[in-house]
Amino acid sequence: MLDHNKKFTFRFKDTKIVFNKLAHETEFHLFAKALVYALYHKDYRTLRAEVKLDEARFQPDLSAESYDGKMVFWAEVGKVSIDKVEKLFKKYRQAHFVFVKEERDVALFKQQLEKRFKDAVRLPLVDIIVYPEKFQEWNVSEDGDVFIKKEDVTIIRWHEPEDLEKFY
Repeated sequence: MLDHNKKFTFRFKDTKIVFNKLAHETEFHLFAKALVYALYHKDYRTLRAEVKLDEARFQPDLSAESYDGKMVFWAEVGKVSIDKVEKLFKKYRQAHFVFVKEERDVALFKQQLEKRFKDAVRLPLVDIIVYPEKFQEWNVSEDGDVFIKKEDVTIIRWHEPEDLEKFY
């Protein structure tokens, strides 16, 4: 039997978002995107999922632009290469980056970031979210309602610039 792309609807109080789950993506990938949206949609009012960026080599899982078109938020869930991260940091210096990792992958990812960027002069705001082990069962209803707050999640502030320009 072929595994086809599917659409899943999630609700965040009065906001409804449809996420695509590609055939090759895991449920972790789908629910991690819902987690990011739940945690950051109030901070970034223009937050959108799975938006195709024009003339961009890389595409975010979730992103937000300021009203003048500047990228202010970029989220990646699951695996992402450090080379890609480096290119994104250079291109979107003012963005807030969020990476969602399963607990078993967090230490290695942090180690890779530390090694690659130990001599960096300037880095953007970077958060690493530890994906809650029972998120899908405990925080998402059968109807797709998502209930979770930032206080309920481990968010590691990996880097915060001193001259951070806040967009929220």
